[in-house]
Amino acid sequence: MAEQGLAENGDQAAAAMAAAAIEADIDTMMEQQVPARSNVEAAQGDASASSPAADTEAASTFLVIKELRGISRGRSLRLQPEDIVVAIDGTPYHQDIETFLDIIFECDPETGKLLTIWRNGVLFNVIVRGPLGCTLEHAKPEVAEKVTAAFANYTAPQIETVATYEILRDMFRKCVVIDTRLSQMAMIFPPLWLAQNRLWEVLIATFLIYGATLSVHWVLFVITYVILSIYFRKAHLVLRRSFAMMRGRHIWMVTAAASELEIQRLCRSFDAKCTFTPDLVGPPQVDEAPKKRRRRRA
Repeated sequence: MAEQGLAENGDQAAAAMAAAAIEADIDTMMEQQVPARSNVEAAQGDASASSPAADTEAASTFLVIKELRGISRGRSLRLQPEDIVVAIDGTPYHQDIETFLDIIFECDPETGKLLTIWRNGVLFNVIVRGPLGCTLEHAKPEVAEKVTAAFANYTAPQIETVATYEILRDMFRKCVVIDTRLSQMAMIFPPLWLAQNRLWEVLIATFLIYGATLSVHWVLFVITYVILSIYFRKAHLVLRRSFAMMRGRHIWMVTAAASELEIQRLCRSFDAKCTFTPDLVGPPQVDEAPKKRRRRRA
């Protein structure tokens, strides 16, 4: 009996020792998990602390055009590499590139979107009606600061109040401003519209056609008049652009503005020596004539 009691006491002691060892192992495991959790929480805290800075940086930059495809809407609008997209419909744009591409892709092709562009310290607007076909990247912080300062003193117009103008310039800096909107005069009385736009060759040809048809019969003259009116309605922009190019000019800029006066002021901001017909902003900057050197007599 004594031996049996000793055996039971030994088993109980062994069980107690085993339980104590398990408890010690559990305590050790808990102590190991607590630092790991603290490290994870610290890492999460660092990430949450760094996210406001990242958001602040993203909210203070703009998109800059890095590259344009050879045939693209951006190139037809005469956008250039290093142009910076400042605002969409007057609202500063600080979001990511994918969101910008979605906005431009989903815009109404009839009304489009008004983009405010910064180029060499000058702000201007263009109306886009679909993807630009260009590569974009975020502007550098120092450049973004300059753009922000310039846009703070700029009032972007409403898209309903502006129209698209094309500015064509020759090697002598003589510019022609073309309003891309249809003039009702081109359809109602084409000869007067042709005279206003100095399309003398087309004006002479139109008068010859009118005279030839009127000499045959007045009904033929009316039919011809209607057909030419429809033609000028369809081809008014192509005619003005083609004859300007034929006279040695090329498309320099495409921009959206409320008036031709605003367009001429914008062009003078880029080139102080450009001239217009008619000139609404005064004489351009003129280079000083070089001083004549006198020949020294021997």
